Amino acid sequence: MKWMLCFVFALSLFSAALAFAQDEAKLLEEAISLIEAGKVDEAQRILEDVRLALWNRAPMVCPVYCFVEEKPESFGVYRKRVSSTFVADETMYVYAEPKNYTILKEGDIYHIFLTVSYAVYDKDGNYLGGEDPWENFRYLVQSPVFELFLSLSFDFTIDPGEYVLEIRVKDRLSDKATSFRLPFKRI
Repeated sequence: MKWMLCFVFALSLFSAALAFAQDEAKLLEEAISLIEAGKVDEAQRILEDVRLALWNRAPMVCPVYCFVEEKPESFGVYRKRVSSTFVADETMYVYAEPKNYTILKEGDIYHIFLTVSYAVYDKDGNYLGGEDPWENFRYLVQSPVFELFLSLSFDFTIDPGEYVLEIRVKDRLSDKATSFRLPFKRI
């Protein structure tokens, strides 16, 4: 009996995913028809809806992350730091571009809510400290935002040595999460 319930549940999930994919396929076909009819603006609106649906369904990742020379001010505008060696009392700046975080539509407003945590490990992988959660990034916007960047600053009092900084990004509107690690040296 338990096996049968699991099978029925799995089948219903598969059917829901298939129906969702068919809806997206229908929307894409509709967009193609509109393009062929010269109605590019209407097709673009449909494609934006499909993009949002796929974005929300895809797992969250952070394809771009690095130490940077100074605090970044805008998406894609940063100077990557050549070295990951820092002197005592030097601020470490990190730039990151999360992707596929949830963009939740509520009426005419779109919500984005991310929590960032960090942890520091020594070269042997031993946990030294961190904060969970550390920073919240919450946005209420009038249209979906697909280009979001994180500007993170760290001022550690830490002995000279080799370390790893782990950054974890949690989507507070879903169960999505991602993380990345940046090795660094303190002299």
